[in-house]
Amino acid sequence: MDFIKQMHLKRIIRDLKATPREKKIDNIDEVKTIGVICRLSDEQNWNILHHFAKVMENQGKHVHIIALLNKDQQLDFVITHQATQIVRTKTDFNFWGLPNYEIIRPFVEQTYDLLIDTLGEENFFSQYIALRTSASLKVVYATPAEDPSEIFDLIIRGDGQVELKGFFNNVIEYLSMIKK
Repeated sequence: MDFIKQMHLKRIIRDLKATPREKKIDNIDEVKTIGVICRLSDEQNWNILHHFAKVMENQGKHVHIIALLNKDQQLDFVITHQATQIVRTKTDFNFWGLPNYEIIRPFVEQTYDLLIDTLGEENFFSQYIALRTSASLKVVYATPAEDPSEIFDLIIRGDGQVELKGFFNNVIEYLSMIKK
């Protein structure tokens, strides 16, 4: 049965990849809306993500976050960012492994100038959300073995787990180099 589910999910991703979209790279100063796909793993990573969101919001940008919470994980810290959607793998996915649309709708119905995937791994959830979301520029962290170029426009490569602070700094640095 797992094989049938995997084939079904691959077909959904393939069909979503065929959807046309307009790509555009803006200087970070021109970006007004940012979407972030992340995993709620620990309080330290949440604090880095929350700090990034607050810095961007202080610059007049709107930041929306969609966070994946693993099946048996309990949160022992407070999520204070208002525009954060939490998707729980235990309760918010259907039989096929698709996230409940009502849970992800507030995030995917937004139009973003910049979408950042911080999961740092090939993952159906992040691919699905990235493909369902309308974003001018989609950025991801990937290892050299991964090739997310069919979904994401800018790939920042590294070895091992994503280090959020450095990743966000790289995204800001690269987008700052774009001429206004």
